[in-house]
Amino acid sequence: MKIRKYDLILGFLIILEIVICAYIGLTHGNNYLCTVASNCSYVQNSIYSTLFGMKLAWFGVLCFSILFLLFLIARFNKKSYWMFFAASIIGSGFAIYFILLQAFVLKQFCRECLFIDGIMILMLIIVVFEFVDFRREIAILEKSAEKWVGKAL
Repeated sequence: MKIRKYDLILGFLIILEIVICAYIGLTHGNNYLCTVASNCSYVQNSIYSTLFGMKLAWFGVLCFSILFLLFLIARFNKKSYWMFFAASIIGSGFAIYFILLQAFVLKQFCRECLFIDGIMILMLIIVVFEFVDFRREIAILEKSAEKWVGKAL
């Protein structure tokens, strides 16, 4: 397996997301990354800070860990790339939702949360470009497989 131009970037960004979410979960919104102008504690302890009974920070660790697993699977099996692609779209949908929630419902912003959401949206942009490349490679592989099967028969 050769390392592609997107592999290191996406792998690093997903691991960064896991680390930041874990840090937020451990500090409960009272940490050194928040500045005075940011309202991390308010946002991270609001009624919207849980999902399915779990703090969003820990839910983020879980979801980004699954995303990392799908990322690794997609690296070894190009045909399963669609799962990673779909998970990236869903994750970006959540990111947009959380940004809008901060802007229009809470009317407060958490710098860390915006950073996490921004990275997820950036990852989707990278994944779209990578998806186009993968589709080309899969088409080439399918054509070569058809030629090989045709010769074998």
